[in-house]
Amino acid sequence: MRPRPVVAITGPRRGGIARFFIALAVWLGGGVPKLFLSERERRNKNFDALIISGGDDLNHALYEKEFCDLEDVITSKRDALEYHLLHLAFRDKKPVFGICRGYQLINVYFGGTLDKDISTQYGRIRYSLLPWKKIGLKKDSFLHRTFARKKIHINTLHHQAVDKAASQFFVAATDEKGMIQAIEHKHHPLYGVQWHPEYLIWKSSQRRIFTNFIALAAQRLSASSSK
Repeated sequence: MRPRPVVAITGPRRGGIARFFIALAVWLGGGVPKLFLSERERRNKNFDALIISGGDDLNHALYEKEFCDLEDVITSKRDALEYHLLHLAFRDKKPVFGICRGYQLINVYFGGTLDKDISTQYGRIRYSLLPWKKIGLKKDSFLHRTFARKKIHINTLHHQAVDKAASQFFVAATDEKGMIQAIEHKHHPLYGVQWHPEYLIWKSSQRRIFTNFIALAAQRLSASSSK
Protein backbone atom coordinates (compact mmCIF):
# COMPACT_ATOMS: atom_id res chain seq x y z
CA MET A 1 0.00 0.00 0.00
CA ARG A 2 1.43 3.36 -1.03
CA PRO A 3 1.99 5.88 1.81
CA ARG A 4 -0.14 9.00 1.81
CA PRO A 5 1.90 12.13 1.08
CA VAL A 6 2.12 14.66 3.91
CA VAL A 7 0.68 17.99 2.83
CA ALA A 8 1.77 21.10 4.76
CA ILE A 9 -1.04 23.65 5.10
CA THR A 10 -0.35 27.24 6.11
CA GLY A 11 -2.82 29.81 7.29
CA PRO A 12 -3.70 32.37 9.95
CA ARG A 13 -3.62 31.32 13.59
CA ARG A 14 -7.12 32.66 14.16
CA GLY A 15 -10.08 31.17 12.34
CA GLY A 16 -10.07 27.56 11.30
CA ILE A 17 -13.01 27.14 8.93
CA ALA A 18 -10.97 27.33 5.73
CA ARG A 19 -8.23 25.15 7.23
CA PHE A 20 -10.83 22.55 8.18
CA PHE A 21 -12.17 22.33 4.64
CA ILE A 22 -8.68 22.30 3.11
CA ALA A 23 -7.61 19.52 5.49
CA LEU A 24 -10.78 17.59 4.64
CA ALA A 25 -10.15 18.02 0.91
CA VAL A 26 -6.55 16.85 1.36
CA TRP A 27 -7.64 13.74 3.27
CA LEU A 28 -10.37 12.92 0.77
CA GLY A 29 -7.81 13.43 -1.99
CA GLY A 30 -5.39 10.88 -0.54
CA GLY A 31 -3.04 13.04 1.53
CA VAL A 32 -2.26 13.60 5.20
CA PRO A 33 -2.92 17.23 6.21
CA LYS A 34 -0.41 18.85 8.56
CA LEU A 35 -0.73 22.42 9.81
CA PHE A 36 2.24 24.80 9.63
CA LEU A 37 1.08 27.91 11.48
CA SER A 38 4.01 29.20 13.53
CA GLU A 39 7.72 29.87 13.37
CA ARG A 40 8.28 26.64 15.26
CA GLU A 41 7.59 24.85 11.96
CA ARG A 42 10.30 26.80 10.15
CA ARG A 43 12.85 23.98 10.35
CA ASN A 44 10.31 21.25 9.68
CA LYS A 45 11.01 19.74 6.27
CA ASN A 46 8.80 16.73 6.80
CA PHE A 47 6.24 17.38 4.09
CA ASP A 48 5.73 16.20 0.52
CA ALA A 49 3.60 19.05 -0.80
CA LEU A 50 2.62 22.56 0.30
CA ILE A 51 -0.72 24.38 0.28
CA ILE A 52 -0.55 28.11 1.04
CA SER A 53 -4.06 29.10 2.02
CA GLY A 54 -6.02 32.34 2.04
CA GLY A 55 -6.47 34.96 4.74
CA ASP A 56 -5.36 38.54 5.33
CA ASP A 57 -3.64 40.59 2.64
CA LEU A 58 0.09 40.26 2.12
CA ASN A 59 2.29 42.72 3.98
CA HIS A 60 2.85 45.49 1.43
CA ALA A 61 6.55 45.59 2.42
CA LEU A 62 6.98 42.43 0.34
CA TYR A 63 6.23 44.27 -2.87
CA GLU A 64 6.40 47.99 -2.13
CA LYS A 65 9.08 50.27 -0.73
CA GLU A 66 6.89 51.82 1.95
CA PHE A 67 7.09 52.25 5.69
CA CYS A 68 5.44 49.51 7.76
CA ASP A 69 3.78 50.15 11.11
CA LEU A 70 4.06 47.72 14.01
CA GLU A 71 0.89 45.80 13.08
CA ASP A 72 2.29 45.11 9.60
CA VAL A 73 5.52 43.79 11.08
CA ILE A 74 3.63 41.43 13.40
CA THR A 75 1.37 40.01 10.67
CA SER A 76 4.37 39.66 8.36
CA LYS A 77 5.55 36.65 10.40
CA ARG A 78 3.15 34.50 8.41
CA ASP A 79 4.51 35.90 5.15
CA ALA A 80 8.07 35.08 6.23
CA LEU A 81 7.14 31.52 7.19
CA GLU A 82 5.35 30.95 3.90
CA TYR A 83 8.22 32.45 1.93
CA HIS A 84 10.56 30.03 3.69
CA LEU A 85 8.35 27.00 3.06
CA LEU A 86 7.85 28.02 -0.57
CA HIS A 87 11.62 28.29 -0.97
CA LEU A 88 12.11 24.79 0.43
CA ALA A 89 9.36 23.28 -1.69
CA PHE A 90 10.56 24.92 -4.90
CA ARG A 91 14.16 23.93 -4.21
CA ASP A 92 13.16 20.31 -3.68
CA LYS A 93 10.60 20.32 -6.54
CA LYS A 94 7.72 19.55 -4.23
CA PRO A 95 4.23 20.46 -5.51
CA VAL A 96 2.85 23.79 -4.29
CA PHE A 97 -0.72 25.04 -4.46
CA GLY A 98 -1.70 28.60 -3.52
CA ILE A 99 -5.26 29.64 -2.70
CA CYS A 100 -6.31 33.31 -2.94
CA ARG A 101 -3.78 35.06 -0.66
CA GLY A 102 -1.43 32.09 -1.15
CA TYR A 103 -1.71 32.44 -4.90
CA GLN A 104 -0.87 36.12 -4.63
CA LEU A 105 2.11 35.36 -2.38
CA ILE A 106 3.50 32.86 -4.89
CA ASN A 107 3.28 35.45 -7.64
CA VAL A 108 5.01 38.12 -5.55
CA TYR A 109 7.73 35.68 -4.43
CA PHE A 110 8.69 35.07 -8.05
CA GLY A 111 8.60 38.76 -9.03
CA GLY A 112 5.02 39.35 -10.15
CA THR A 113 2.83 42.27 -9.11
CA LEU A 114 -0.52 42.72 -7.38
CA ASP A 115 -3.56 44.91 -7.89
CA LYS A 116 -4.25 46.09 -4.32
CA ASP A 117 -7.85 47.14 -4.98
CA ILE A 118 -9.55 45.42 -7.90
CA SER A 119 -12.63 47.64 -7.63
CA THR A 120 -10.68 50.60 -9.03
CA GLN A 121 -9.95 48.73 -12.25
CA TYR A 122 -12.76 46.21 -12.56
CA GLY A 123 -15.63 47.90 -10.73
CA ARG A 124 -17.67 46.58 -7.86
CA ILE A 125 -17.05 42.90 -7.15
CA ARG A 126 -19.68 40.53 -5.82
CA TYR A 127 -18.52 38.56 -2.78
CA SER A 128 -19.95 35.07 -2.54
CA LEU A 129 -19.03 31.57 -1.35
CA LEU A 130 -21.15 30.21 -4.18
CA PRO A 131 -19.70 29.58 -7.67
CA TRP A 132 -21.27 32.39 -9.66
CA LYS A 133 -18.38 33.86 -11.71
CA LYS A 134 -17.47 32.28 -15.04
CA ILE A 135 -13.79 31.96 -15.99
CA GLY A 136 -11.97 30.47 -18.97
CA LEU A 137 -9.19 27.91 -18.58
CA LYS A 138 -6.07 27.79 -20.74
CA LYS A 139 -5.86 24.66 -22.84
CA ASP A 140 -3.40 21.98 -21.62
CA SER A 141 -3.05 23.67 -18.21
CA PHE A 142 -3.27 21.74 -14.95
CA LEU A 143 -6.73 23.23 -14.40
CA HIS A 144 -7.91 22.39 -17.91
CA ARG A 145 -6.81 18.79 -17.42
CA THR A 146 -8.48 18.72 -14.01
CA PHE A 147 -11.86 20.07 -15.06
CA ALA A 148 -11.80 18.72 -18.65
CA ARG A 149 -13.64 21.80 -19.87
CA LYS A 150 -12.90 25.29 -21.15
CA LYS A 151 -15.03 27.28 -18.69
CA ILE A 152 -16.00 26.82 -15.05
CA HIS A 153 -17.76 28.83 -12.33
CA ILE A 154 -15.95 29.99 -9.19
CA ASN A 155 -16.63 31.90 -5.98
CA THR A 156 -15.20 35.34 -5.17
CA LEU A 157 -13.88 36.38 -1.75
CA HIS A 158 -11.08 38.81 -2.53
CA HIS A 159 -10.36 42.48 -3.14
CA GLN A 160 -6.78 42.04 -4.37
CA ALA A 161 -5.59 40.09 -7.38
CA VAL A 162 -2.56 39.29 -9.49
CA ASP A 163 -1.82 42.23 -11.77
CA LYS A 164 1.13 40.89 -13.79
CA ALA A 165 2.13 37.25 -13.57
CA ALA A 166 5.76 36.50 -12.70
CA SER A 167 7.87 35.71 -15.76
CA GLN A 168 8.31 32.06 -14.78
CA PHE A 169 4.55 31.53 -14.82
CA PHE A 170 1.82 31.55 -17.44
CA VAL A 171 -1.76 32.70 -16.96
CA ALA A 172 -3.94 29.61 -16.62
CA ALA A 173 -7.33 31.28 -16.19
CA THR A 174 -9.02 34.67 -16.60
CA ASP A 175 -12.52 35.97 -16.01
CA GLU A 176 -14.72 37.79 -18.50
CA LYS A 177 -13.19 41.15 -17.52
CA GLY A 178 -9.65 39.91 -18.11
CA MET A 179 -8.70 39.59 -14.43
CA ILE A 180 -6.15 36.83 -13.84
CA GLN A 181 -7.72 33.99 -11.87
CA ALA A 182 -4.97 31.35 -11.93
CA ILE A 183 -1.28 30.97 -12.71
CA GLU A 184 0.97 27.95 -13.24
CA HIS A 185 4.73 27.63 -13.27
CA LYS A 186 6.18 26.79 -16.67
CA HIS A 187 8.50 24.04 -15.43
CA HIS A 188 7.56 23.03 -11.88
CA PRO A 189 4.38 21.79 -10.14
CA LEU A 190 3.46 25.21 -8.73
CA TYR A 191 -0.12 26.36 -9.10
CA GLY A 192 -2.25 29.16 -7.76
CA VAL A 193 -5.93 30.07 -7.97
CA GLN A 194 -7.74 33.23 -6.92
CA TRP A 195 -10.90 31.48 -5.71
CA HIS A 196 -11.48 29.17 -2.74
CA PRO A 197 -12.01 25.59 -3.95
CA GLU A 198 -12.05 24.33 -0.35
CA TYR A 199 -15.50 25.92 0.07
CA LEU A 200 -16.69 24.12 -3.05
CA ILE A 201 -15.64 20.56 -2.24
CA TRP A 202 -19.29 19.55 -2.46
CA LYS A 203 -18.61 19.76 -6.20
CA SER A 204 -16.60 16.77 -7.46
CA SER A 205 -14.86 18.93 -10.06
CA GLN A 206 -13.47 21.25 -7.35
CA ARG A 207 -12.37 18.30 -5.20
CA ARG A 208 -10.33 17.03 -8.16
CA ILE A 209 -8.04 20.05 -7.83
CA PHE A 210 -6.85 18.65 -4.50
CA THR A 211 -6.92 15.03 -5.66
CA ASN A 212 -4.82 15.73 -8.75
CA PHE A 213 -2.45 17.97 -6.80
CA ILE A 214 -1.89 15.29 -4.16
CA ALA A 215 -1.41 12.70 -6.91
CA LEU A 216 1.62 14.70 -8.06
CA ALA A 217 3.07 14.52 -4.55
CA ALA A 218 2.36 10.79 -4.39
CA GLN A 219 4.14 10.24 -7.70
CA ARG A 220 7.17 12.16 -6.47
CA LEU A 221 7.14 10.27 -3.18
CA SER A 222 6.91 6.92 -4.98
CA ALA A 223 9.73 7.83 -7.36
CA SER A 224 12.05 8.94 -4.54
CA SER A 225 11.37 5.84 -2.44
CA SER A 226 12.19 3.53 -5.36
CA LYS A 227 15.66 5.00 -5.80
